[in-house]
Amino acid sequence: MIDWTNIKKIDAHIHLMPSDVIEANKEYGGNFIDFGDVEDYLKIMDKYNIESAFIMPFNDPYMLSMDFNVCTVHNNLLDMCGKAKNRLFCFADIDIRNDIEKTIQILEDAVRREEVLGVKIHAANTSYPIDGIYYDDIFKWANKNNILVEIHSYPRTHLMDDMCSPTRIKNIIKKYPKLRMSIAHIGGFQYEELTDLGLFFNISAILPDLVDKYGIAGTNKILRRLDVEKLVFATDYPDNRKLEPSEIYDKYFEILSQMDFSEEEAEKICRLNALKMINK
Repeated sequence: MIDWTNIKKIDAHIHLMPSDVIEANKEYGGNFIDFGDVEDYLKIMDKYNIESAFIMPFNDPYMLSMDFNVCTVHNNLLDMCGKAKNRLFCFADIDIRNDIEKTIQILEDAVRREEVLGVKIHAANTSYPIDGIYYDDIFKWANKNNILVEIHSYPRTHLMDDMCSPTRIKNIIKKYPKLRMSIAHIGGFQYEELTDLGLFFNISAILPDLVDKYGIAGTNKILRRLDVEKLVFATDYPDNRKLEPSEIYDKYFEILSQMDFSEEEAEKICRLNALKMINK
């Protein structure tokens, strides 16, 4: 049995919060406020042998800034990364309230920083379809400049027209077949739409959800279907539909330890595939 706890790893999808946002929202609480402190997360990294982690924005400036401005969000993300240089990295944010020319300029400024690994798009939070005109300009820019794009996709089986459904993502791939793309939450329960397309898939948030629906053996088959060479360890810490924040890492390792991955495959899932995804 592989000891997934002690394998050196990258968590390719987490959420942390700026200290001023935490302070301003303490009385309201919630997982992001109560468990999103950088210093607390660094202790978790040490405990679980997490070499580095990628902080994801929400495409909602109200979540990561006190003035609700995407440029402030980027400054806050960079400040958090600066607290653990070469351990914490981030993805650039988008505010679709800005005109597209301004958004592209903000993204160009952001990705010049070595801490910024790519762009995160969360169409479910913006309520704007992932294959819409606004995002198309971003994909065109990212494709031209070889920028990694991470797309949130976690629809249920019955939500065929979800804002970030795999069907919509396939429309993007048809137009930009060489676009560097990572699918967060593997495309939810419509993942089969995206297999065999050469995409990276991270297992953030969805792993215990899959196990509840398909069991360990069924989930094991799904992960192999997505391609071990493209599968990326990630948790979505501190958020999960099934688990409390304090349960996430232990449960992930418990689930993965019951699967048939070899030690070499586990090392790819935990670290090497993420490095390949970000071109490191």
